[in-house]
Formats: sequence, C-alpha cells, structure tokens
Amino acid sequence: MITPIEVSAPSNIALIKYMGKIKSEGNRPTNSSLSWTMEKFRTTVHIELLDSSQDQWKPLERGDLQKMNLSEKGQARFLNYFSKLKNHFGISGNYLVQSGNNFPSDCGLASSASSFAALTMAAARLAEVAGTQAKEFSVIDLAELSQTGSGSSCRSFFGPFVIWSESGVRPLEFPMNEITHQVIVVNSGVKTVSSSEAHQRVVTSALFEGRPARAEKRLADLMEAFRQQDWGRAFETTWAEFQDMHALFETSQPAFGYFEEKTISALKVLRQFWNEKKDGPLVTMDAGANIHLLYRGDQESLKKELNQLLSPHYQVME
Repeated sequence: MITPIEVSAPSNIALIKYMGKIKSEGNRPTNSSLSWTMEKFRTTVHIELLDSSQDQWKPLERGDLQKMNLSEKGQARFLNYFSKLKNHFGISGNYLVQSGNNFPSDCGLASSASSFAALTMAAARLAEVAGTQAKEFSVIDLAELSQTGSGSSCRSFFGPFVIWSESGVRPLEFPMNEITHQVIVVNSGVKTVSSSEAHQRVVTSALFEGRPARAEKRLADLMEAFRQQDWGRAFETTWAEFQDMHALFETSQPAFGYFEEKTISALKVLRQFWNEKKDGPLVTMDAGANIHLLYRGDQESLKKELNQLLSPHYQVME
C-alpha cells in the first residue's frame, strides 16, 4: 500500500511579467520574467490511492488552509496534468488528489503557480515511493516539467529571486537586505477572467506590438537597479511594468480589466507616500485587483507608517 503523499510549494510574484506565449508546446514565454518567491503563501497537495476507475479531485480541508473551490474546468485542467505526470513517471492506478491554499485562490495571488508546482513535486515523490523511477530528478527537471502545466509554476521551485526565459529558469541573488512581502487584498473573490485566458487575449491588443522588447528592457533596468541597490529606480521600473501589463488587458479584444475603485485608491496612497518620503515598498500587481508590496529589511519604520495609512481601509496580508 502506497503511503499518502503530501507536499507544499510556494507561490511567486513577477516583478517583470511574461504575457503571451510562443506558439509551441511547453508554455515558453514571449519574454523573460523576474519574480520573487512568496514562501509564506503556499499550496498543499495530498495524494492517496483511490479504489476508482478514474482520478478525482477534492479540496483539502484543514484548519490552516482556506477552502478551495475549483471550477469544473479548473478541476479538469489539474487532473489532466496529473494524468500527464503519471504517464511521465510511470505511475499506475488512480488517485484522490486534494489541494488547498493558505491564501485566497484565483484572485491574483498566483495560486496556479504554487498548485502546479506542488502537484509536480507530489507526483515525483509518489513515483519515488512506488519505485517506478530509478532516476532521481533534479529541481531543474521538475521545474521544466511543471512549466508544461502552468508556465509561472517553474519559478516556484527556486528563490528568493528567479529569472525565467526561453532558455530556462534559474535563481538569482542580489546584494540587498532581506525582503519582506505584503498584499493589499482588495478582492479575494475568483477572477472573472483567468490568467490563462488573459495570456490569450493580450496578443489582440494594439499595445502588444513591442511588448517583449519593453519587458526585456525593464528586466535589464531592474537587475541593474538591484545590483546597484538603487531602490528608487527599482520602484519606478516595477510600477511601470505592472501598469503596462494592465494596459494590455484594457486594450485587448474584447477588453477586460482587474482594477477596482479600491485598487486605484490604494495605488494613489502608495504613489503619494513615495513622492513624500522618497522611499517605500516596491509595488506590483498580478492579473487581479490585489496589490503586492516588497520591503527591504531596513524599512520596518516605513512599513509601519504605511500600514497605519492602509489598515483602516484595506486588509493587508503577510
């Protein structure tokens, strides 16, 4: 009897985004991306043998996890990828696959990345326990495999900073103090347009022409800013980058958007804070209404001051 397998993996937030995919298998990005791994925001996947004619998915219900409700389409995507993993690792039988996050799902906090990364790790562990694979898979092997299920999931295998390009994925180190992360939660509900669909729609925007070159230029700027410890330049770069991405959404055919009234209000507070203090957190957004903040380790007093401005009006998670 195979012992139940349980694995968790972190989410990640891209500071330089990849939007759109090269038309080939494997979710290869149209441009390089740079992300920060959110170690505290994790998906847990539990797998156990099931006496059934097919695999099944159910939410993993536990006190430390938030209730997850996957749509039928989401369940099919998850289980189809699990079937691919079973074929890849030579795993026989059918299984109950359960998953749950310790953060809200499908609202712009990159739950797809952590979910597919955790599922890939769990399947590899299952193959090891079942003895179907003599080969020991490297982290790179697993990251590249996970990428075929969810592109951004390959970045969740490394940290704290990760670069992903057409040539592969690898961790990066910069001469900075320890980074801390917060999320301004504007809306924890499920997005009306998924990240996968957003990738398909953005290529219809008139602004998509030149987008890969703009992203690569910002990537070079951000990496140089980090190397030079120029936090102000890093802020301006990440701010311009997420605004560029959301402009693609608003000009796609058909157009869509994630900004809400409270998103705009919070962004105004953040920009004004930077204008007055000449310092503050890096600001970015994923495909959703929520706002991610990254602080240097020496910004605790600034963080406390900004939280006093935000906390009466917003839920701030860390």
